[in-house]
Amino acid sequence: ELDLMKILFADYETGLLAGRKHEEEVLKKNHPDWETVFFEYDDNQTEFYQVLEDADALVTAFLKIDDEVLNHAKKLKIISVDATGYNAIDLDAAKKHGVRVCAVRDYCSDDVAEFAISLACALVKNIKTYNCQIDDQKIWDYSKASPQKRLSEHVLGIFGMGRIGQKTLRLARGLGMEVVAYDPYLPKEIAKTLDVKLLSKEDAFKKCDLLINHMRLTAETKNFFSSSEFFMMKEKKPYFINVARGESVDEKALLEALDKGFIKGCALDVLQSEHPDLESCPFVGRKNVLLSPHAAFYSQTSMVMLEEIACQNIVSFFEKRLDDVDWFVD
Repeated sequence: ELDLMKILFADYETGLLAGRKHEEEVLKKNHPDWETVFFEYDDNQTEFYQVLEDADALVTAFLKIDDEVLNHAKKLKIISVDATGYNAIDLDAAKKHGVRVCAVRDYCSDDVAEFAISLACALVKNIKTYNCQIDDQKIWDYSKASPQKRLSEHVLGIFGMGRIGQKTLRLARGLGMEVVAYDPYLPKEIAKTLDVKLLSKEDAFKKCDLLINHMRLTAETKNFFSSSEFFMMKEKKPYFINVARGESVDEKALLEALDKGFIKGCALDVLQSEHPDLESCPFVGRKNVLLSPHAAFYSQTSMVMLEEIACQNIVSFFEKRLDDVDWFVD
């Protein structure tokens, strides 16, 4: 029976990364007869239900999996989330249907921390302004952008001091920056070990020149950065960087903060929509906004690790080596 497994990889086009041979190698190393199916989801539920119907395992990052979906997955035994965030999965529904859910604890924390610091450097050093002036206007003049403080003179506030936040802390200190943090769940002894000062969000907004969001998306952090939070930033006028989840930010409030000058600018690797309409997106084309397509995690090393861990989780599960599964989130 173990030899007849069907492993379904299903996601939006951006979630189904090209060249997934490594995943098949991991799955079929000891189980060459396992069937692997790759399905690009385009909001056609009927087609999705058809390929899901006889799947034993599902690998996905962004598809919403709820009770209705699981009603069409009679054979499904495990969902392996090929990401660290698993908020698209209804864990209660999965439990009801007897489906285990696992995710990848860490595969890209170095990459996201590097990306966050890169965005901070780009904002402070006016990189977009100069690039646009040269490319679009053929202007070669450093004085066309306002001079900023040196990066080492900026106070950085990190929101969320998990693995990624801690790596960002080390990189920022390497650049000579003073770093403070907001994380109500970080044990005080760990903060002491890291030698980082924990502040309330209000105090962080008043003190920091740069703010980086690394918080996991939860009920408490959904729309965490809203009108009242951006209003509190107006004295310091920091740069705001989001490399966590788009749903953590009230986008209307962020637009208002940009228009009213409560913040100097922002860098957004994520938006509320994973598939924004760039023709109508109000953040596109702004001189003080940097946008990237949820790319902070993306490197050669991280992609190999992600594929390997997500697929090894399935192998370990079906081989009943549950202790070897990286991270059961249910």
